[in-house]
Amino acid sequence: MYGQNPATAQKLRATLKLVLLVEANPNYARMLSDMLRMLGAEQISHYRDHEEALDKAPGLLYTLIVCSHQAPECDALAFTKGLRRSNASCRKSPIITIAPEITMSLLNDIRDSGADEFMRKPFTWGDLQKRVEHVSLKARPWIEAVGYVGPDRRRFNSGDYNGPRKRAADNKDQKTAQVEQAVRILKAAFEQYNSDPLQARRAMYAQLEVLVPACKTIASQSFHNDVRTILTQLREEWPDLKQIRPAILSLAAFMKIEDRHPSTAA
Repeated sequence: MYGQNPATAQKLRATLKLVLLVEANPNYARMLSDMLRMLGAEQISHYRDHEEALDKAPGLLYTLIVCSHQAPECDALAFTKGLRRSNASCRKSPIITIAPEITMSLLNDIRDSGADEFMRKPFTWGDLQKRVEHVSLKARPWIEAVGYVGPDRRRFNSGDYNGPRKRAADNKDQKTAQVEQAVRILKAAFEQYNSDPLQARRAMYAQLEVLVPACKTIASQSFHNDVRTILTQLREEWPDLKQIRPAILSLAAFMKIEDRHPSTAA
């Protein structure tokens, strides 16, 4: 906890309780471990390649993951995508990706893999501290979809950005924006059901965590009935997509979401 504000250090304790470090270079791994301990890390597990780390990760609830991208031995993109789509208890834990070179293409790949933050090697203890504080104190909303699983990409590495928000959803009240986004993801997951049934079903279930509580504040019987229909079907071993489809289209119409792509699920 060297050089840290005591109050901030206390807030970071939960994030630094059990750290997973994936780094191919043993010397760099030792340096990173020392930095993490200076921040207050209690326990650190180190693996040199992403496949072994991905194999071992489900066994423990890691509270922070630092993964180096040094393909092919240590592929942070493959690791992050694999973990986010797994059943590991740490699948939602914050991930900081580090790489020796950052191009715009790689930056987009890191973001789309589901990472929370990135750093370019070499970096300072202060750089690492800033990233850990950001994932701990300014965690972004979780997105569970088919094409993407991870923290909201719209705020990726945005730091303390205080400029104008240009998306339409940013100008709505938070609860309305959350419900609209949930319906959009629900609709997209249904449309991609045939391509990845397991992830599509998990993504649809995740949106109900927003839509079911919304039934308490949205005074629409059709909205309630549609949510109930979807929930009932997803609880079945083999959900009836023909019953889910009209319910989703009804929710989309209620939220005034355009049908840009016709559904292919059946």
